[in-house]
Amino acid sequence: MSKTLSYPITRRTPVTKTVGGVTFEDPYAWLHEESEEARDWMWKQDAIAQNCAQSCESYTRLKQRLIDTPEAISALFYGHRRLVGGKWFFMDASPTGDGQALFVADGPARPGRLLFDAGAFARSAGDGRIRSFHFWEPSPDAAFLACTLFTGGDMMGVWRVIDVARRKLLPIEIPAIGFAGVIPGWLPDGNGFYLQDRSPEGHHRVRFIPIRRGVKPKPDVVLGPDLVPPIVPGFSPQVSPRGRWAIGVSTPHEHTAYVIGDLRTGTWRRFLPEGFTGECDGAWLDDKTYVARVHDAPRGRVVAIPVATSTDKTTWRELVPPSDAVMRAVTLVEKRIAISELKDVSVRFRLVNLDGTPDRILPFDDFGSSRIASLVRRFEKSDALVVDYETFTQATTRYHYDVGKGRLTRIGPEGKKLEGITVKQRFATSQDGARVPYFIVYRQDLDLSAPKPALVEGYGGFNVVYGPSFLRTAGPFVEAGGVYVHTCLRGGAEYGPEWHNAGRLRNKQRTFDDLFAIAEDLIAAGITKPDLLAMTGASNGGLLAGVAIAQRPDLWRVVVPDVPIFDQMEPLRTGPEHAAILSFFLQEYGDPRDPAMARVLYAYSPYHLIKDGTAYPAVFQVFGENDLGCLPFHGRKFTARLQAATTSGRPILLRVWKDTAHGTVGEKAAAQVAEWLGFVMQELGMRY
Repeated sequence: MSKTLSYPITRRTPVTKTVGGVTFEDPYAWLHEESEEARDWMWKQDAIAQNCAQSCESYTRLKQRLIDTPEAISALFYGHRRLVGGKWFFMDASPTGDGQALFVADGPARPGRLLFDAGAFARSAGDGRIRSFHFWEPSPDAAFLACTLFTGGDMMGVWRVIDVARRKLLPIEIPAIGFAGVIPGWLPDGNGFYLQDRSPEGHHRVRFIPIRRGVKPKPDVVLGPDLVPPIVPGFSPQVSPRGRWAIGVSTPHEHTAYVIGDLRTGTWRRFLPEGFTGECDGAWLDDKTYVARVHDAPRGRVVAIPVATSTDKTTWRELVPPSDAVMRAVTLVEKRIAISELKDVSVRFRLVNLDGTPDRILPFDDFGSSRIASLVRRFEKSDALVVDYETFTQATTRYHYDVGKGRLTRIGPEGKKLEGITVKQRFATSQDGARVPYFIVYRQDLDLSAPKPALVEGYGGFNVVYGPSFLRTAGPFVEAGGVYVHTCLRGGAEYGPEWHNAGRLRNKQRTFDDLFAIAEDLIAAGITKPDLLAMTGASNGGLLAGVAIAQRPDLWRVVVPDVPIFDQMEPLRTGPEHAAILSFFLQEYGDPRDPAMARVLYAYSPYHLIKDGTAYPAVFQVFGENDLGCLPFHGRKFTARLQAATTSGRPILLRVWKDTAHGTVGEKAAAQVAEWLGFVMQELGMRY
């Protein structure tokens, strides 16, 4: 249960500010700055949070449970095998200790040869900082492997290139933005690749990176805002099979083929018709034709687009019409079109012949999700159809589908299974009448005739599908007798672009209304009650958690905002390293400098909604010291405001992890989760 804590004295020095025509008072503006005083205050708060969390009864057991279950903390950092140039590439845990490593193998199930061990690399540096990969891309001839390498919690890293035969790093280092999702476009002969970044003026730029000796450099090409809007975070060049063309597809959350470049002449033009809206991405059929998933239909269709007349929509040929499922990604493999799509929030994989006739649907029939459909949003370039699949009760398992033989074969070990678990899908009615899906997950022997502790988790943003996924951090909570609640809120993409648009920009309040409707539905059904209800969310979900605290403090006993944004009027700092992050913010939330959007943002900005004399739930915030997108000053200001305003006597805690950014891996990740989960369980009267 809650402890009585003594917080440091916090100076209140109100400053009147005006942003986008909205005038407001900022009582703790000094905590917005990176001053010595503000950081000293932050580390005192962090010490209190750290001591409180690590003294929770279940902390040590939870941490060990998570360390012993790597599936619980590493889902975003390990990829399936990809067949490129006759070699199978994959990423897995470092064989020498904590961290990641890249491997190459001769078959889908053959042992891999170590190419690069990030864990060993980190130890050899001797600075105690973790090294991690975010993306990796083999050359078509399998001679090289490009990968991003990030140090500690830094969000700005470098692209490195590995010589596969020699298993050595080449002396190439190219700046990389960890969150932009940009993938290099290799030339077919592996002589080099094209990569997008930004010019000093902030315009999108295409660079050619020669790899083999003797390959001539090419001049950079800067693309003006008329070709690729600055609001687009980045794009990945997709090079055609013979190396003549490259199509630039935006990343990471919205995938649209904005431009096409003639690589012989270095000239680029629009790819899509003037006024086209929606997504368009796919794979090259040949140097004349691009096969794409387009969302000019609500749930998507597949078309063949002639490169020469790509801006003339009348020349497009429909291959796969819209269906009752939402298309998420398409690729070409063995003369088939492979489609990942969503049916009632669950992923399925479908094959279609190049003439558009149906082939088959892969045999997955449970509530499940796939990294391809939810996050990557593309089939990573491979000469074979390789998919990953997971459910609430089974960790990610990877499969190779032999298109010719119609055979599905598991690659590697089967994902960890959880036995004795019940999964049910339910629907709540939001304030405007929308039907919002969610799942409840609990032990089969749990008696739900009386309210039980429940942990609600949500995201609802950035065109991300928050589909059924393995009980990672929530596993111990369910094992201890709690009910895990997995929400699918508007702002995500569970039902396509319309679902996304219904919860972004001016419609963002609907995301929060959906969350509140689910909480009220749980309470009305007798599954839980406010004194037993916890809520958490990360990143955009951290904002969701902040709004949950500020708008409906009556619903929750404890809330954990993980790497959140709380001040929507002044969300970011200025500077070149923040420019790309600003594009994410503008796309999803809008510009606080715009008077119309400023009013919308201020209306739900958590920091500005806190009211004195209110009984707020217990709060445990998690930040990374080096997070460029969700900076720790949000936590400083929010903590000070909440501690001064609340009358509940429940803890208001701020935890800031050093040498960490928007997430981490390994034992540090296990410790992070064990802290906040142990705190939640203690607040709800649970033990693990």
